Amino acid sequence: MTGLAAAGVGVVAWQIAERVGARSDGRALVTGPFSGPPTNTVTDPVAVFQKAFWKRPSAADEILHAERREWHDADGVSRWQWFIGVKPSGALVEHLITANAFMLAPVSAGKRAAPRPPAGAPDWFPAEAPETFANAAGSFLVLWDKERNILHATDGGTGFRPGAPEPAKPVPAAPSEGRFPATPPPRGGVLSAPEPD
Repeated sequence: MTGLAAAGVGVVAWQIAERVGARSDGRALVTGPFSGPPTNTVTDPVAVFQKAFWKRPSAADEILHAERREWHDADGVSRWQWFIGVKPSGALVEHLITANAFMLAPVSAGKRAAPRPPAGAPDWFPAEAPETFANAAGSFLVLWDKERNILHATDGGTGFRPGAPEPAKPVPAAPSEGRFPATPPPRGGVLSAPEPD
């Protein structure tokens, strides 16, 4: 087998493993529709935090690890995936868990298979934690060790696509005849008040 053929087989096998999400323990796995290596990886902790939680970190949020992967095409970001590890402030816990800004639900053992981090997660990202929260799709995943106050989270999805083109604006038609008065204006072109009787 030539080197090029071996590389092709390896890429195909990697894509299949990512999509299938096979785990030896049989539990569900959060997977994304990602193919090939990302075209851009962002490791700026504040930028990843803001993209992940839609807010700026407070001075009390200690970001331990952060990574955002992006796949680009001609229209911009076509796919994204992020991972973050943080010692959260009380305000961040309030935002994510108590106020439930992202509609996450606790994952209870036995009720459904607990979502797992996606294949290819960074080495620092844990496979499980004492408390796990997930959105309905199982893609937004929060692993929280309340005792140690360490929170790990991940999500992924498709990028922003341009909307449908705007429909052509109708061109106003020229005014039809009969719209204007059929008689000329009064003398002098000025309307005057009627004469008193």
